Amino acid sequence: MEFLNLVLIFITAYLVFRKPEKERLAFRFLIVSVLLMVVLFSMATRTALLPGLNY
Repeated sequence: MEFLNLVLIFITAYLVFRKPEKERLAFRFLIVSVLLMVVLFSMATRTALLPGLNY
C-alpha cells in the first residue's frame, strides 16, 4: 500500500510538471494519496495508545 501511495505522488508530480492542463486530475490523485496515508496510519495505530515511534 505504501508503494501505491508513492506511485500516486509521482503521478501527481509528473502531471503538474509535464501536463499543467491536467491540474485537476493531479489534485485528485493528491487527495487520494493523503486519504490513503490517513487510513494506513489509523489502521496501524488503532489498538495502540501511542503511535509506533522510536522513544
